[in-house]
Amino acid sequence: MPKKTRPTTRLDPFMADSPESSTTDPTQRLLAAAGPVFAERGFDRATVREIANIADVNVAAVSYYFGDKMGLYQAVITAIREKRERAYPTPVVGKGTPQQDLELLVRTLLSRMLAADETGWEAMLMMREMQHPTPAIEGMIRGYFRPLYDALCKTIQSLLPPLDPKSSWQTNALVPQLALGVVGQCLHYRIGRPVMAHLISPEVIETHYGLDSLCRQITASTLAACGDQNVIDQHKLLKPSPLNEPQDVSCQQ
Repeated sequence: MPKKTRPTTRLDPFMADSPESSTTDPTQRLLAAAGPVFAERGFDRATVREIANIADVNVAAVSYYFGDKMGLYQAVITAIREKRERAYPTPVVGKGTPQQDLELLVRTLLSRMLAADETGWEAMLMMREMQHPTPAIEGMIRGYFRPLYDALCKTIQSLLPPLDPKSSWQTNALVPQLALGVVGQCLHYRIGRPVMAHLISPEVIETHYGLDSLCRQITASTLAACGDQNVIDQHKLLKPSPLNEPQDVSCQQ
């Protein structure tokens, strides 16, 4: 007797192309039901039975189509990632100037983070996974974050003035820090919106905090850091400090 295998499903849920297909395809119903539950409760507290009840399918359908709860969870994360990648694909760098490449990468990163969330839970689930990672984080980094991060590092490396080729500090420390600085600025405008609303007037936010304005500002600040010899010289003098090392935050005279 041939070995029974689970059906392979190319996932594009939230929702299917039509209401009819979303109600007849059990995989789509499971994905659509699982996303909000995982986003609200987290992976550990979400139950397969609750998801199956919402999807109106037999609880055994989860193991049949996805293997287990983690398989279903990873399928939801993958579907969100692929949806955003299709909308805002990682640009190919090297066709224009490094300055143009940087602006294009910043725009892509901002667009992904500031994109409207029609479901109301996709961004919540992605943030939850980053803050409380499960094994799904590896695929999310490999397929979603790593390509854009690598392109940022490559572009920033080309923007920095040439330094001692025998020293690895630039590649190992400065370039990743500048790249993550870009990511951090973009992320701030996603998660810091409630705080911004208390610090900045609605009129200013409306006029100066749109995608184009933020893209220009983040690109300009990164270009300034890459070209400022003082920044580079100071970085070379910094004493390495482990991430969890206690820091002296007192003012130095």
